[in-house]
Amino acid sequence: MKKIFSFLVILIFPLLLAGQERMPLNGKVKSTFDDLEGIYVINRDTETTVVTQKGGYFTILARPDDVLVFSALQFEAIDVVVTDENFNDDLLFVYLKPFRRELDELVIVNYNHINSESLGLVPKGQKRYTPAEAKLATASSGKLNPLGLDPLINWMSGRTAMLRKARETEKKEQLTQKIGELYEDAEIITNFKIPEEYVRGFVFYAVENIRLASAIKSNNDTMVKFLMNGLAEKYLKLISNDE
Repeated sequence: MKKIFSFLVILIFPLLLAGQERMPLNGKVKSTFDDLEGIYVINRDTETTVVTQKGGYFTILARPDDVLVFSALQFEAIDVVVTDENFNDDLLFVYLKPFRRELDELVIVNYNHINSESLGLVPKGQKRYTPAEAKLATASSGKLNPLGLDPLINWMSGRTAMLRKARETEKKEQLTQKIGELYEDAEIITNFKIPEEYVRGFVFYAVENIRLASAIKSNNDTMVKFLMNGLAEKYLKLISNDE
């Protein structure tokens, strides 16, 4: 009887596994390198491929026992076998080891002095704009439209106000991304006692704080952590009152 049962298990288990649908698996690659965008994540079992986004985040369809291959020129390739637990976690963290190449000779040439200003392409000391800032400046500044009526027309039509709002949205998106680089969701849950389901809401709440934005811009990590703790206490009170 035991032999028959064992035989049935061996026969049925692969069929059950094959019938299991693949689900989105969220993950993040980590390394000593800052640039974690554009790393290939390949499901060897389905031969599907995705690339990591800024910050090293990725999403790929997979199921337990699938093998994920992580590959990039600057890292050593690594295989990761997907487990059931990976789907229960917020993110699958994969640590990549930088690929070392032996060089016969290393010549360091400093080209920092060569830029658009030194080449005479733009005036020295000219302000550099983000895409949203450039659109707003072009639409609202007479200096950037010396021969046209664009600033006046844009102001009357409401386009300037719309672009100004887009710029503010861009700033908040940049802050949200920066907080994500400084603190992973798991760290926000552990360090600031934010419930898992409120993590995204807390980040959106935090980016509205002007002092936090200034601390992040100046790379003052100590002040950022101090302000995040204070904001977490206030946010917890808010969600407690709502409940």
